[in-house]
Amino acid sequence: MARIFVIDDDEQLLRMVGLMLERGGHNITLINNPLDGLEQIKADKPDLLVLDVMMPNMSGHDLAREIRNNANVEDLPILILTARSQEVDRTTALKSGADDYLSKPVTSQELMERVDDLLAKKGGQSSPETGIVITAFGLRGGVGQTTLAVNLAAALRRASQQEVCLVDLSPSGGQAVMHMRLQARSSWLDLPTENELDWAVLKNRLIIHPSGLRVLAAPAKPQDPSAISGDRVQYILNLLKHHVAFTVIDAPHVFSPAFLQAVSMADMGLHIITPEVVSVQTAVQLNRLLNKSGIQVKRKSHILNQHTPEAQLPQTAVERGLNNKVAFQIGYDINQARAIAQGVPLTLTSAKSGLPNVVRRMSEAIWQRVSTKSL
Repeated sequence: MARIFVIDDDEQLLRMVGLMLERGGHNITLINNPLDGLEQIKADKPDLLVLDVMMPNMSGHDLAREIRNNANVEDLPILILTARSQEVDRTTALKSGADDYLSKPVTSQELMERVDDLLAKKGGQSSPETGIVITAFGLRGGVGQTTLAVNLAAALRRASQQEVCLVDLSPSGGQAVMHMRLQARSSWLDLPTENELDWAVLKNRLIIHPSGLRVLAAPAKPQDPSAISGDRVQYILNLLKHHVAFTVIDAPHVFSPAFLQAVSMADMGLHIITPEVVSVQTAVQLNRLLNKSGIQVKRKSHILNQHTPEAQLPQTAVERGLNNKVAFQIGYDINQARAIAQGVPLTLTSAKSGLPNVVRRMSEAIWQRVSTKSL
């Protein structure tokens, strides 16, 4: 989480920019007076400054120059926002000492991309040389797999401040976008053929959440499981591995080539089950199928998710049935139904209940292992 100061004399724009950055997981300080802002920066240097140009007493350009002439804060990354959009305005902003420039009105996506770029260039956050793929999977529907995939992706985005993409491979109608109240303008079904699909094209088809999380949506209408092939999944995931730090996959509940590719390409596999007899039996059968197919899931963990108020089985009985330990147990969370209705993943709220607490711990542990190159 980066500490960002925003300085703008327009209270409405100040709050709007602050809200965009808060949704991206940053710690924001809003300042409406540039002279006060300069003193606060000298006293408590932030990680980045977002700065308006036209302000009374001191313009954004003048403030940027003052910062560059102060030895204690001269390396502070500065992003200038201005209502002007001519090339001369960009040149003036950069000459005054700004690192980047955006013209108003600015969208949440534009702002988050520029902020992330500046923070990455600052060198305060390391990113893996090749992205990490995490696949949430299981053949039984209704176990909360999409809920966990969405919340884990959002938590990883917040914990790492790196590029994170959630991939919904469900052929039975996209659920991930519903969890976040996003409008899916396209899906993996609409992507062009491999000879026309590169990172620029794929990036343009990804939906961006206010948190900065990117989403490759599933089609809104149910499709045949063969609508996306294993080779297609492999191509898309290879593109993502080279351009985003984390790819979180919500795998289909069908033992299809797409499912097998999503599981086999995972750097971490999360087998989602519930404390119910049928769920455990299905998980056992799937483990046998994967072994029979010769697929070894890397760093596989069983995640026990209690999605109803009452559990059929205790954790010890689940572990006996699986002949394996449960890595994480998530208790029933009464807040989850409201979170889905509001379209806000619990890990992006201040909720301290079971699901966000466990998933945040998972994300922080994953990020720490990746950033120290121990995954």
